[in-house]
Amino acid sequence: MQTMSLFRKTSHQESGFYALFLTNRIQMLYYMIVMPSAHVQPYMLLAIVAMGIASQFCLYMLSKWFATPYSAQGYQGFERLFGKTGIKIIALASLPLLLLKISFITISYAEIMQQFVFPSMDREWHIVFPFILSCYLAMFGMENMVRFVTLVFIGTIWIFFLYIPFFWVQSNSIHDIYPLIPIGPEPFAWKSLLLVFSSFSGPEFLIAISYWLNPQRKMLKYLTIANAISVGEYLFISIASLLFYGSKYLPTIKYPNVEMGRYLQSPVFERVDIILISAYSFSFLYSIALFVLLIYGASRFLGKTKTNTTRIGLIVSGCAAMAVTLPISKWFWEPGLEQAFWLDLQMWSGSATYLFVPLLVWIAIKRKARTTS
Repeated sequence: MQTMSLFRKTSHQESGFYALFLTNRIQMLYYMIVMPSAHVQPYMLLAIVAMGIASQFCLYMLSKWFATPYSAQGYQGFERLFGKTGIKIIALASLPLLLLKISFITISYAEIMQQFVFPSMDREWHIVFPFILSCYLAMFGMENMVRFVTLVFIGTIWIFFLYIPFFWVQSNSIHDIYPLIPIGPEPFAWKSLLLVFSSFSGPEFLIAISYWLNPQRKMLKYLTIANAISVGEYLFISIASLLFYGSKYLPTIKYPNVEMGRYLQSPVFERVDIILISAYSFSFLYSIALFVLLIYGASRFLGKTKTNTTRIGLIVSGCAAMAVTLPISKWFWEPGLEQAFWLDLQMWSGSATYLFVPLLVWIAIKRKARTTS
């Protein structure tokens, strides 16, 4: 099998904007799937702001990693900071988290495709084809993947502009987004907060690809801008949904963002919602390709890291992710169960990794600094 340099690095140019685009697109990965149907009450708009501030705290800890010399050293930097045993433990723990994230994203997107675009096609085919495309994309290597995020950002950031017409509907009223402060105690409000916080998760995986981001001390600025853009997009789309559906009718809509696309009129395209779903696939396919590369990299940490990367190794990693996703879709993703179990599982795991991974790295950096001083 022909050897490949999937994890090579040839460029040393400043790449803060790559980190900005990566952070923003990964944070916006769930907005069409779980939001704003989770924000059925107007006061949850304040929850977006609050969780955006909490997200900024996690990004602050993440920036401390980028400011250290370890982040620019690749595997050697992780080895100096955690040791060989620590790297293997972290790699082993990351594999099920990555597989869960891939499975949740893939099946959710496959459901959208089946419901709105190809209703006669089995959901499993909507899983197989994106995996093939994502594995092909991943074969270009990590360095090219980091650069490709610029096209992904440009190809998807315009989506939220589609929702501007919903702000100008004559029946809209400012009272539709009241009250911003809950009148009485709301059951399970903490769960909604956790769901919003998990929707901001994903940038913690930038730690694994910091070697290709050419880390610098100004990285916090780019991460902050990305987080602010994500908060703005979430607020914009959630307000548009509340104005269009109202807080009483919104809980009955499973994919409000996509359903709203059906009401958009265009002199060129009859189904604007299909354009929206197709544009969203840029972020979806890119994220799956990136996560497959991370799975392959983590599996190499568990084995012989000195061996050359190969196409067969990457394909095996992609097939392993697909082998986990297909059974979940076929036998365990039943109506209602995806909300009662899989969404909760993704919510807890995403929140936990977003909080504890940067915290763990930050503590390790502080501890290393004390031992070397």
